[in-house]
Amino acid sequence: MLAIALALGAGLGWGTSDFLGGLKSRALPLPSVLLLSQATALALLATATAVRGSGPPGLDFLGQAAIAGLGETLGIAALYRGFAVGTMSIVAPVAAAAPLVPLLAGLAAGQVPGSLQFTGMALAVLGLIITSRRPTDEAGTRPQVSILYGMLAALGFGAFFLTLHNAGQADIGWSLLTARLTTVTVIASVIALRRHRVAVRRSDLPALAAIGVLIVAADAQYAFASILGPVGVAAVLGSLHTVVTIALARIILKERLSRLQAIGVGVVLAGVLILSLA
Repeated sequence: MLAIALALGAGLGWGTSDFLGGLKSRALPLPSVLLLSQATALALLATATAVRGSGPPGLDFLGQAAIAGLGETLGIAALYRGFAVGTMSIVAPVAAAAPLVPLLAGLAAGQVPGSLQFTGMALAVLGLIITSRRPTDEAGTRPQVSILYGMLAALGFGAFFLTLHNAGQADIGWSLLTARLTTVTVIASVIALRRHRVAVRRSDLPALAAIGVLIVAADAQYAFASILGPVGVAAVLGSLHTVVTIALARIILKERLSRLQAIGVGVVLAGVLILSLA
């Protein structure tokens, strides 16, 4: 039960940070949003690791954590860009296909979930797929743009789910720090190579810092959830961040949900209820 609560908490944190990041990416350059929010997260993790005072685990685990950082970099960049040029309520659900990566990896390793868990996960994934069905973009553009960025985000987040779980079995704190350091290094390198100018208004700094705080909290909750329970279940529940993003887009941006999307959200919630009973 604790693993489920932590995974749901991760989904809430990621969904809120995704919405804020996508919203800020509409008004600010994407590299600036990514660098400042991720730098905040890195500073928090570096401080926490220094306070703990424990040494790093083996290089194989740190390598997995670095891959997690690369995956999350791809996922976040694709998600924010998709939110900026497409429709949040299309990009977000497509990105929710991310749990398929750890689920397939778990099945390949012989980790077969119980019948109740499998039913709950299947309903959650099915609901997320249904929610992604939408004929046109609200902005009048073709939905393929939103779907493409959603698929890239799904690939990146799926790799993140799997490799962070693997690395976290040695040391969660160092895994989170290594993943975030990798993310910031990649983003800073791209900014330097492309000579982007990082400039934001002072009034935007609290929101960008909040994104970083939310990401750290969500990543930590997911890492613990994936250790305490099946990684596939944690990944599915963590991916409910898309439902949070859609809800915020509906409430704040007035993006409308079709009847089919509303049904999809209901199927997702039914899957979560079954998983909580498993």
